[in-house]
Amino acid sequence: MVVEYFTWIGHHVLLRRFIIEGVVKNVDPLRVGVGRGAAFAPTDLMILKIAGKPVIPGSTWKGVFRATCYRLGLSRGIKNLCQGIPRAQCLKGTEFDVFEKGQYADEISEKIKAIIEGTAANVCLLCLMFGSPGFSSHVYFEDSFPTPKHSGIVRKCIKYRTCVAIDRRTGAASKRALYTIEYVEPGVEFNFRMVADNLPNYALGLLAEVFAEIQEGIVKVGGHKSRGFGTVRFEDLRVSVVPCGSGKGVVDGRLVALDPIDEDVEWPVEGCVAEGNDAWKVLRRLRDVWGKCSTRIAEISRNNWKWSIALKR
Repeated sequence: MVVEYFTWIGHHVLLRRFIIEGVVKNVDPLRVGVGRGAAFAPTDLMILKIAGKPVIPGSTWKGVFRATCYRLGLSRGIKNLCQGIPRAQCLKGTEFDVFEKGQYADEISEKIKAIIEGTAANVCLLCLMFGSPGFSSHVYFEDSFPTPKHSGIVRKCIKYRTCVAIDRRTGAASKRALYTIEYVEPGVEFNFRMVADNLPNYALGLLAEVFAEIQEGIVKVGGHKSRGFGTVRFEDLRVSVVPCGSGKGVVDGRLVALDPIDEDVEWPVEGCVAEGNDAWKVLRRLRDVWGKCSTRIAEISRNNWKWSIALKR
């Protein structure tokens, strides 16, 4: 049955869980804001805090990763990708009503079949990865809080900066344009954890590309990026695979492929956990698979995301 080749698309069975966790340290000032402060607030533009501590919410991480994946996908010639914003997504949320409200013995299989063959919906790779109306995400980001090492001194790391807009005509400070912002000083460590359920290796490779661009300072986090804010670095990275009894985890030293497009990835260590340099080695190998498979995905995208094309190879 055609659905068996793309079981990972559904959420009805957990084939494997891929986890990346570690520490994120801001190299530049970091500002994840909540908008303009209320009257008598200590600053005009405050940062997001929970229990008095600055936080990088999971929604920020998801936005950074999806936006970067969109750009990286376009650079590989992949067409018809969704940006993940309202009215710019594959699904409206009603495409699967016919299966959910109808008399179908195997509702989940019918949904997956409709996606693969493009009958009820033409769903792009990013919507399959990050979700869309009526379709849950395969990728989950936790909120990033200061690590225990910094949680006790984090209040001292929150600073304020006075800024002023520049008059484009005179090149001098614009009148009545003075404002202050709140930010986190460089050097604060935050925890990081991302979980990806059932994603094939090429999709993990696309996520690995984002990790590499963040590490190189190409992609920044938070606001005021054009003003020198937002560069972060990953440290103490740890990659682990939980096979969940499916046989789709690390088998004989290789991370198993999940669909006809995918390829196995050599695992650099014994067991299902890679840390430090080995973790980055896993990400590099996943990126290689993404590079190889992206041409096949581009072909599927040009055929209006009919994933069944992969079965004809």
